[in-house]
Amino acid sequence: MRVVVIGGTGHIGTYLVPSLVRSGHEAVVISRGERRPYRDDPAWGEVEMVRCDREAAEADGEFGSLVARQRPDAVVDLTCFTTEQAEQLVQALDGQHLVHTGSIWSYGPSTLVPTTEDAAKHPYGYYGVNKLAIERYLMGQDRVRASVVHPGHISGPGWMPIGPAGNVDPQVIESLRADGSCTLPDRGGETVHHAHADDVAGLHQACLEQPDAAAGQSFNSVCTQALTLRGYAELVARHFGHEPKLEFVPWSEFERTTDPEQVAITLDHIGRSPVFSMDKARTLLGFEPKHTVTETVLEAIDAWVATP
Repeated sequence: MRVVVIGGTGHIGTYLVPSLVRSGHEAVVISRGERRPYRDDPAWGEVEMVRCDREAAEADGEFGSLVARQRPDAVVDLTCFTTEQAEQLVQALDGQHLVHTGSIWSYGPSTLVPTTEDAAKHPYGYYGVNKLAIERYLMGQDRVRASVVHPGHISGPGWMPIGPAGNVDPQVIESLRADGSCTLPDRGGETVHHAHADDVAGLHQACLEQPDAAAGQSFNSVCTQALTLRGYAELVARHFGHEPKLEFVPWSEFERTTDPEQVAITLDHIGRSPVFSMDKARTLLGFEPKHTVTETVLEAIDAWVATP
């Protein structure tokens, strides 16, 4: 297939684009050209790069037409955040398979876990609400065949993963690395659910290569297990050779003693406490994640620690 990947040099595209090339597909990447992939791969030499500022092109009403001019058999949209963006793209296409990157944030707080794709959705916040609106639009139109992939906390070498305190404060990792100590809100029983970027890319590709099974469907994309904050902190402490020294404080104290930006990120995560099922991807597409949650978070943390 000739596959156009929109935003193909970020977390997911770093793995997806080279994999498409190695699988014999033509890959066209549309991006601003301001970011290099997180990993070098000789397959990038076979990729057709199209430079475009999506926001500017959409404002001019030209972005959908630009994508259509690439003559795609299928399109992967990794950077769509509003229904207006989705509509402009879909109206320019004609029958292709569109794989859209959604988010587990579109579900809202976990209730019955592990959460399956047919669960009722009650998102909150700009991001989650918009991702659900896009999914509903795509599943309700008939101009293209659409699939939606809902990643969890995308993790991998090259960027800080969501950490044991449910945020991206580097000091949390540094303290666990130094002596195994960590302060967590409440009893640390809330969950975070990571997904290795390589596996998220793999599920996008599985949708592309099995369009009859994937069209009209949404799929969770997470590791097969989630981590509690407490379990995550213990894992990282022992990874660096320490017995965990965990302190549990009431939320009010955690909020008072933690950077406000990190507090907001923590609340975003523990307020949802995501735990999701991968059964549907396994059943319909034969897809299973290659990376365990332990491997995923430790690989990302080790790479972050090793970065000068």
